[in-house]
Amino acid sequence: MRIFLDVGAHYGESLDIALDPRWGFERIYSFEPSRACHRILRGFRDSRVVIVPAGLSNRAGEATLFGTGLLGASVYADKGQHARHLEAEVIALTRATDWLRANTSPADEIYLKLNCEGSECDVLDDLLDSGAIDRIRSVYVDFDVRKVPSQAHRQAFVEQRLHERATPFVTPGTLALPAGAPAVRAWLARVRPVERAAPGRWRYRLGLHRPPYLWASRAARGALPKPVYALAARRLGARSRQGPVR
Repeated sequence: MRIFLDVGAHYGESLDIALDPRWGFERIYSFEPSRACHRILRGFRDSRVVIVPAGLSNRAGEATLFGTGLLGASVYADKGQHARHLEAEVIALTRATDWLRANTSPADEIYLKLNCEGSECDVLDDLLDSGAIDRIRSVYVDFDVRKVPSQAHRQAFVEQRLHERATPFVTPGTLALPAGAPAVRAWLARVRPVERAAPGRWRYRLGLHRPPYLWASRAARGALPKPVYALAARRLGARSRQGPVR
């Protein structure tokens, strides 16, 4: 089975890219511990999507997520945040190796995207220590750990370990692109043959799989000046998160 692991799903920015039928993913797991984001993620209409309401880490248990619901939310309190007022939430953690061994097989073709605001080194160290990293075909990692003063030193060590293990990985820097959806798309275009005749491509192009939040966000981005869009996106995101989480 061809699998996409979206670690740090937020509102589904990378999920929207992975759902493109041309990549041929048969199952997409979206890891997002923030309850504030679940309502939006559940708005994606595609049977391949499985939402995992936990953070991937090097241990199982609980942690405090600082800035829950924000794009830069992190389990590390010293990570820089743009917002002045941060909400915190106690979240569930799942050990990466345990989850991978329980939910995938060595025969699966797995692509791992990591954008988890400092926890990427925890995930990669755990997979490298256990050897489960060998199940991963390719890794896209945004080393947000560089924004965490207490953890920034780990990036160089983890990159060295990945090279020594011969694990294929890319970063936004190696792609010469800013982090985000365009970089994820460029990574997949580099490592995945495109299936041009894939079923469902017209449904995807029409955006019928997307939740209302993404429709509104894309329309606003095209119509509004950048500062106005940034303010509108924050308010729209907060409004979209309101309501009971199922």
